[in-house]
Amino acid sequence: MKTKQSLNTLSIITIGLLTSGCGNSKPKDKPEASLVPSETINFPIDNSTSNVSSFLAYHDNSEDGFLFSLNQQTNEIQAYSLNERKLVYQHSYDVDGPKGVGEISAFHIVRPDSIMIFPFSKNSVYTSNIMKSSVEGLKYEPPLGYSNAVFWPSAFPSNSALINGNLIVKTSFEGNPYLLSGEQMSATHLAYSIDLNSGQTTPLPHFFPKGYWGDKKTYWRFSMSASPKFVYSFFGDHHVYYAASSNSKLTPVLAESKYFKKSIDRFPTDGSPEDRGMYPIVTPHYGNVIYDQYREVYYRFCFPGVEIQEEDNISQLFSFPKTFSVMVLDKGLTPIGETYFGKNTALAPYNSFVGKDGLYISINHPENPENKEDFMSFKRFELSR
Repeated sequence: MKTKQSLNTLSIITIGLLTSGCGNSKPKDKPEASLVPSETINFPIDNSTSNVSSFLAYHDNSEDGFLFSLNQQTNEIQAYSLNERKLVYQHSYDVDGPKGVGEISAFHIVRPDSIMIFPFSKNSVYTSNIMKSSVEGLKYEPPLGYSNAVFWPSAFPSNSALINGNLIVKTSFEGNPYLLSGEQMSATHLAYSIDLNSGQTTPLPHFFPKGYWGDKKTYWRFSMSASPKFVYSFFGDHHVYYAASSNSKLTPVLAESKYFKKSIDRFPTDGSPEDRGMYPIVTPHYGNVIYDQYREVYYRFCFPGVEIQEEDNISQLFSFPKTFSVMVLDKGLTPIGETYFGKNTALAPYNSFVGKDGLYISINHPENPENKEDFMSFKRFELSR
């Protein structure tokens, strides 16, 4: 049975966040850089594959580009050719046993024939050699008080970076972050490195911004882009933060959406359970940040706040926002434009990737008339500047 119109249950529960529907109108000033819609690409999928992927990664060679996708239902990694518009590779991994890798959370493409696999519940990383059909595991111990490597929720995805035999991964504080003071929060690490020879882990000197909690708290989720520099985008901060290397401290750069008010509403600590649950939906916030190596820009996804209507499907709003915008930042992270996507576009921004020819955003939104359950489909956007 397919799960076509929603992301995996874990993402929905963990996120509690998507924003949708926006009453703001588009500013009159035309941005210097914008995203212009182009073709739609369609990949046929089988009955066991959802048209909304659990995790995406792009890799190319001189002749073709390949979209790697995770099918969590079958614990399978698939590869689709952008030239041929079809599935060209798939491999299902055992959860248990001698070659078991656990339930796959995410992966890192080293080469098309070498994939590093991260399970949900194990503090291990596995290297799969496709040509040899072999799987080798390395156990690591996360720094005290921190989680295994984190790539979810899908609204705040993060990639990993392989640097001189060390794998850089995003992490999460183990415990309730809302019990931390502002000072404690600003001492909380965002990522750590894993030595792929010894399994030793080392926290990076990358921390939550000072004052992020402020007088009141906001949502603590964030996205990390790990190459070529380390860039962090936080739910409730108009700035992005970057470090030139894993050993450098973070520097802030203002990257404020045109569709947000100056002050982002704070978390209703004393509110009702319903108020706290709805906070990530109704509050304007920032989501994913992706690097485009072909055009040397970053894309920052922004989600304007929304007033919930009686007819709205709340569970759908967690995974499929009605509206959003994408900021374009130059390689120095200076904003150079922002494109707004209204509710009539009906796109699924949590399934996005960068390829040779542009930014691809899924059209597999329940309210998109082009959405077909037997195809994983993306609209390609070209950068105009």
